[in-house]
Amino acid sequence: MQESIHKVSLQLTEYWKEMDKKKKIRLVLISLFIIFAVTALILTLTRTKYEVLYGDLSLKDMGQITTKLDEMGTPWKTGDDQKSILVPAESKNRIKIELATYGLPKEGYTYMDAFNDSSWTMTDYDKKQRMKLALQSELASTISEIDGIHSAEVYIAEKETTNFILNNNDDDKTTASVFIVKDSGGKLSGEKVKAIKHLVSGPINIDPENVRVVDDEGRLLEEENENDVFAADQFAVKHNLETRINDSIKKFLENIVGLGNVDVMSSVKINMDIENTTIVEFSPPIEGNEEGLIRSLEEVEEHMVGGATGGIPGTDTNVEDYQMVDDGSSRYDKVSRIINNELNEINKEIRKTPGQVESVTVAVLINKDALVDGEMTPEREKEFSDLIFAATGLDTKQVQVKAVSFNKQAADTNILQGKSNNWLYIGIILLVLLILAIIIYMRLKAKKSATDELERILEERSSIELEVADLDFDAEESKMKAQIDKFIEKKPDSVAQLLRNWLNE
Repeated sequence: MQESIHKVSLQLTEYWKEMDKKKKIRLVLISLFIIFAVTALILTLTRTKYEVLYGDLSLKDMGQITTKLDEMGTPWKTGDDQKSILVPAESKNRIKIELATYGLPKEGYTYMDAFNDSSWTMTDYDKKQRMKLALQSELASTISEIDGIHSAEVYIAEKETTNFILNNNDDDKTTASVFIVKDSGGKLSGEKVKAIKHLVSGPINIDPENVRVVDDEGRLLEEENENDVFAADQFAVKHNLETRINDSIKKFLENIVGLGNVDVMSSVKINMDIENTTIVEFSPPIEGNEEGLIRSLEEVEEHMVGGATGGIPGTDTNVEDYQMVDDGSSRYDKVSRIINNELNEINKEIRKTPGQVESVTVAVLINKDALVDGEMTPEREKEFSDLIFAATGLDTKQVQVKAVSFNKQAADTNILQGKSNNWLYIGIILLVLLILAIIIYMRLKAKKSATDELERILEERSSIELEVADLDFDAEESKMKAQIDKFIEKKPDSVAQLLRNWLNE
């Protein structure tokens, strides 16, 4: 075979040398053209044809879809507009179905789709429905961006317009419903529910009360009332405050009677009412002046001296018996003054924050055995009460201090039980450490034995090689050895069978 190839190569070399220069150039160009043509044909026939999977996508949808395609092991590339994704044509439909099971893409039907789908044969009702579908999709996509929401669906029920004047049905209103899927079972706050209602009600011009929000657990979500929030937090605030008071008083009194000889129980009354007070005050602008600045002044003066008596025109004359004697000395004076003073108007709005502590009651038990003489005298009780009043503050209404004998057996039992539990935990930890140590030791021992076995094999092999190298064969024996090697190469099976027979004998 090699000789044939060698002959052919010699013939081609001689033929190439006998050719002139023009033929050589022509042959080289034809060969290159054939190579390029075959390569282009192969690339064209074997190249993967890509088709648009989705177009006009948002950056968020493109990121989610490409991530999912990478997980699926599907090749993809972006379009020229950088808003579309292309996938192999033969698997396009399968990829669409698989992505739909993951809810991708999430943007759904957009306004651009509504405009692209419109045609001159479409009715106004069809156009209106497509625009409503686009609005629902856009609102759902926006709500899905809120933290804590995985996906959302919006449904709008528009009010049907009518030309009847007497149709005053108030129940026929545009309403909307929002279905949301929360992230990992989280809870949405009332502020987020309120924001969702206003977000949906704005574009369709309806009252936020006409928007209903339902979660994936089938619960109707409502806005949290401020009073409900304070009521829910009231017990937590009360418990935390009582615990803090108990710990502080107990630690304070243990400095006097010793550790474990005091028990404290407190009760806190908290006012969670919200009060808003508006006060309007008027005061003079100049300090010390109660009248204030004069804004306007009106004075009227009337003076009349003398005057003749007579009747009023159009009436009967006065009866003579009631006439007054005019002696020429009558006088009439009238002075009126109207003063408008300018005063300062002060408006105050006071908001009382909920959570004010109204009263604190404290009950203290002291171990009788820790007291001097084992008795709680009235003087000593008063001293403890004064200390507690001073420690808790002015809001403390009542303090009770009692001296009793503590049940040490129960306390010792709890301590022993705690210690036994601690020893149990320690024993479990030591057992785990012992098992790990045994496993590590066995692995190291197995590794060491394998290393020793390998070293032993290498030493045996080295010794055999040295013994073989020390053997001295003469010329005839070398020829015999060469013939034996040749025979082994030609018939290895026969040689192996012969060796087996020798070993068996």
